[in-house]
Amino acid sequence: MNRLRDSGFNPAHDEKLPEAQRRLLEDRLRQFSQAVELSPVSVIITDNEGCVEYVNPHFLEIAGYRMDEVIGRNPRFLKSDETSQATYETIWRTLAAGGVWTGELASRKKNGDLFWEQCFFSPIKATDGAITHFLAVKEDITHRKEQEQRLLHQAHYDALTGLPNRLLALDRLSQALVMANCYPRRFVALLYVGLDRFKNVNDTLGHEFGDKLLIESARRLKLSVRKEATVARLGDDEFLVILPDLKRPDQSEAIAEKALHCFAQPFHVDNTELFVSAGIGITVSPEDGEDASVLLRNASAAMYQAKLQGPNASHYFTREMNEHAMERMKIENHLRHALERNELFLHYQSLVDADNSNLIGAEALLRWDDAQFGMITPDRFIPIAEETGLIIDIGEWVLNTACRQIKKWRSQGHPNLQISVNVSSRQLHTGQFVSTVSEALKRNDLTADALELELTENILMDDNPDTGSLLNDLAKIGVSLSIDDFGTGYSSLSYLRRFSFKTLKIDRIFINEIGTNPQDASLTRAIIAMAQALNLTVIAEGVENEKQIQLLRSEHCDLLQGFYYHKPCSAGEFTDYLAQQPASLHRRPHGNRAARS
Repeated sequence: MNRLRDSGFNPAHDEKLPEAQRRLLEDRLRQFSQAVELSPVSVIITDNEGCVEYVNPHFLEIAGYRMDEVIGRNPRFLKSDETSQATYETIWRTLAAGGVWTGELASRKKNGDLFWEQCFFSPIKATDGAITHFLAVKEDITHRKEQEQRLLHQAHYDALTGLPNRLLALDRLSQALVMANCYPRRFVALLYVGLDRFKNVNDTLGHEFGDKLLIESARRLKLSVRKEATVARLGDDEFLVILPDLKRPDQSEAIAEKALHCFAQPFHVDNTELFVSAGIGITVSPEDGEDASVLLRNASAAMYQAKLQGPNASHYFTREMNEHAMERMKIENHLRHALERNELFLHYQSLVDADNSNLIGAEALLRWDDAQFGMITPDRFIPIAEETGLIIDIGEWVLNTACRQIKKWRSQGHPNLQISVNVSSRQLHTGQFVSTVSEALKRNDLTADALELELTENILMDDNPDTGSLLNDLAKIGVSLSIDDFGTGYSSLSYLRRFSFKTLKIDRIFINEIGTNPQDASLTRAIIAMAQALNLTVIAEGVENEKQIQLLRSEHCDLLQGFYYHKPCSAGEFTDYLAQQPASLHRRPHGNRAARS
C-alpha cells in the first residue's frame, strides 16, 4: 500500500462497508494516491492541529528535505521573512473558519534558498462538517517571479548605470512629498545634475567611452550623498538627486557642494584622463512647489541657470534661496580663516542655584566678529561649521579657551566654579575627542569636575554605534555630561538611562511662557519630575522674570540660567561680575532636590 494510505489518511478503511464497495473505494484511493505521488506540484496534508502527516515526492524534491524531517512538524519551518506574519495569521484564521485560501507565498528551502509558490489551502471535513485535516497544493513559480522581477527592474532602473530611472524617481519623489506633509517643518530638495560638454565626449572618444564615463559619474554621485537620498538617471547626461526629510532648506546646499566636489577629481577611462564639470539646479519643497512634476521642471530650469554661471556651479530656483546660498558661501569662506585671524571669542553666561541665587558656574558661548560682516549670530555660522567639519578645530579651540578661563577664575578664589561647553556630533566622533578633553584638562591643571559637556539629543539619534562607548569614556574620566535643549528633539527615556548623564537642560521654549501658558507649565513640571526620578540635576534656561523663578522653585528645579540673572558677556565683564560674588562658591547641587528638601 502506498505512503498516502500508510499515513493514516484512508477513508476506505471502514469494516462496516460491503466488500465490493470497500474494494471500489480502495481502487479509487490507489488511483488518487498515485496521481498525488506523481504530481508535478507539491501536496501536503496535515492533521487539524497543523502537524504534517503526508507530503508527496515533488515537495521533498523542491524543498530539499527528507520524509522523516517533515512528518510530525508544523509547516512553519518553510516560513521566510519575505512573507509577512500578518499573511500567515490570515491564512490560519481562514482555514480554521472552514474557508479556502489561495495566493502566493515566499518559502525557504532546507539550504536557505528562497522559492516562490502559488498556493491552494483548504480544510478537509468529515461528514458531520468537523475539520479533520488540512490540504495544501502548491506550484513552484520561482522562475516566473524572477522573470517578473527582471521586467520590473528593467521598467524602473537604468540599464547602463543601475540607478532608478525617471519613472521610479518621480514615484519616490511623490512618496517623499507625502511624508514631508505629515510632519511640520520638513523639506524635500531636488538636485538636478547635468554634465558639461558630454556630447563632445561622445563625438570625439566614442559612445562606449561616454557610457563608462556615465557609469563612473553615477558611482561618484551615489557616494557623495547620504544613504536616505535617491540618485536617479533621467537620461543622457542628466541625473537627479532626491533629498527627503530635510530639517532646513539650506541643507541641500552643502550636499550640492559635495556632489560638485565629486567631479573635481579627474576621471580615468581606458587609460585616458579626463576632467568633467557639472551644473546643479536646486529646488526645495514646499517653497518651490509641492507637485513632483512641477519641482522637476523647476530644478531643470535652475540647472540651466547654473550652467550659465560656468563649470561646477549650483543655482537655486528662487532668487531668495540663491541669495542665501551666496551668503552662505561667503560666510563659509570667511569662517575658514576666522581662527587664524583671531575673530572668534567666547562669552560667558552664569548658572545660579535656584534656591538662593548663588553663582555655581558658567556656560561658554561661541561668538564671531568678522572683519567684513561684523557680528555673525551663532545660528548662522555654527550649522555651516558643523556641515563643513570646521567645527572640529573650532570646537577644540573653544574647549581649550574655556578651560584656560575657568582655571583663572578658580585661582582667583572661586575653586568650585564649573564651566559648560557645547559639543557637536562631528567633534564627538573624530576618534580623538576623549583624549582632546583629557589633554585640555591636564594642560590647565584642572580636575574633571571643572568641566561639563553639553550634548544635544540629536547626537544620541545619529545611529552611530560608537556614541555610547564615547560618552561612557568621558564619564569615566570624571567629566559631567548634560543633555542640552531637552524636549526639542526625539526625547527618549532610554537615552537617559543608558548613558551617564548628570544634567538635563530644559529648553527655553518651554520656559518662556510657563507663567501664562498652562500647557508649557505642565510640560515643564513633567520634565522636572522625570529628571528627579532619574536623579539628574535640572537646569532651566531662558529665565527672564520672577514669575518663572517662583514656579521653577516650587517644582524644585536645581539651576537657573537667563537674562534675569546675567546676560552673556566677555571674560573681563564676567570677572567683574565674579568679584561681586562670595569668595567661596557653593557646590553645584546634584540629583533629586525634592527628596533632599
